[in-house]
Amino acid sequence: MAGALDKVLHPSDQVRVLDAIKLAERATSVEIKVHVEGRCPGGDAGKRALDLFKALAVNRTKRRNGVLIYVAVRERRFAIQGDTGIHERADSSYWPDAVQRMTFAFGRGAFGEGIVGAIQAVARRLAPRFPHSPDDQNEVDNDITTDESAI
Repeated sequence: MAGALDKVLHPSDQVRVLDAIKLAERATSVEIKVHVEGRCPGGDAGKRALDLFKALAVNRTKRRNGVLIYVAVRERRFAIQGDTGIHERADSSYWPDAVQRMTFAFGRGAFGEGIVGAIQAVARRLAPRFPHSPDDQNEVDNDITTDESAI
């Protein structure tokens, strides 16, 4: 799948995103997943994120604390989808910083920077409510996913 992913996100950006996920998950129990495509099937990033949230099993964490960051780079569309455990303990004010970072960076074509900034913002905002604990397990694969049909 790395070959397909290389078509939508530069390999050096992939490394930066993976490093940001690992670092974020050391500070919080939140499970962060990133899915990147060229185009958003159907054109609705929010709906696509919700569909992928389930398909990628981000909704199957023990604490229901998964977050999906979805990006369609060619269309510069994105969405952040949090699970029910997050919405029960955090309101929508937790996403604007992540959204702002992606909007600003994507406007300059800096997709890796925007995704990393969003991961950092999500982790920073959610860590106080979802602190990391010694018994945390990595329940969601940290690999960046893509859909070859949406390249």
